[in-house]
Amino acid sequence: MTADPVAQRLQKRLPVPYTEWLPELVRRNVGKWVDRRFHGYGIIEHISSTGDRVFTVKVGTPPNFRMSTETMRKFIDIADKLGIGGIKITRNGNLEILTDSLDKAVKIKEEVEKMGFPVGGWGPTLWSINSCTAFLTCTTAVVDAPSITKVLYDHLKPYFTGEVKLPAKLRINVSGCPSSCGGFTSDINIVGHYGDAPTYDPERVKLCLPRSAKALEAGHVPEVAEVCPTGAIKVYGKPDGTVGLDVIRSKCIACGRCRDVCDWMDFDESKIGVAILVGGKASNTGRGSMPSIQVIPWVPAIPPEYREIVAVVKKIIDVWRANAREGERIGDWIARVGMEQFYKLLEIPVTKWNKPVAISGEFGIRQFGPI
Repeated sequence: MTADPVAQRLQKRLPVPYTEWLPELVRRNVGKWVDRRFHGYGIIEHISSTGDRVFTVKVGTPPNFRMSTETMRKFIDIADKLGIGGIKITRNGNLEILTDSLDKAVKIKEEVEKMGFPVGGWGPTLWSINSCTAFLTCTTAVVDAPSITKVLYDHLKPYFTGEVKLPAKLRINVSGCPSSCGGFTSDINIVGHYGDAPTYDPERVKLCLPRSAKALEAGHVPEVAEVCPTGAIKVYGKPDGTVGLDVIRSKCIACGRCRDVCDWMDFDESKIGVAILVGGKASNTGRGSMPSIQVIPWVPAIPPEYREIVAVVKKIIDVWRANAREGERIGDWIARVGMEQFYKLLEIPVTKWNKPVAISGEFGIRQFGPI
């Protein structure tokens, strides 16, 4: 074994047993955790059958977990000084710092709050606002999901820290496009979309089409048409032997897949917005797992304050807070009162694009019965 750390990394073994990365206290208790206890919002105690205990402090971080290495080092310094040398970055973009006593957990909370980061989540609070990467790494983004997430966090922070109590757990996902990489099974989903069918430059779009109509006769389907999920893009042979393209607007759902494969398909930026879906959850509590249901087909996405999106999200939360029973997540509450009543309380019009549908749930592992 060489002493050169770079050379050591190049000699790494794959797959590496994941337990090698864990702090000793966690490693010796893998598979032995038997209970948990909450200590205010943002601090949870894990209890092992061995008698060991670990306390986790949950820190809200910038959208999509984007932060400088300098900031990350400050968190690591806190984890080394007051914790057990372990941190966890959750799939929802929160940072969790592990320690071995409640006193140290409270001190960690104080230290990260001095840095300007909130501690919260768990219990009847906002657990997270999860965001996709959008324009930073994605080729299909329609709206800048992280900046929408930042604005929402600014307005909804009291729900994360527990200053304002909610009826139950609340999760919000923000996705830059209908692919919904921000996540789909959450209480409120915000999904960017184009809002109208695409147009195209008739000359430059030829770069995305076969040069000769004979290719079509041979069965070739250009990718720009092949990816369309509704058959809204029609290609055809022209009398001069070249290939033409039409967009059938009545079939188009503005998903943007054609744009993904052909840069010369274009969308009107003034019509870009987001759809709002509600009621999704993967939990087996209440009525079990539920898909999200679209209730507001389009809200304008106007940076930097995104006032319209913030207003809609806050209205949904306010109506839920005022009417749900304790422990009732948004989907469970809507399933009890009915979608029509939910629309009435929200004071939103019903159109052919958001006709009330029943949220039933009642499916999941409980329905399988004993094996």
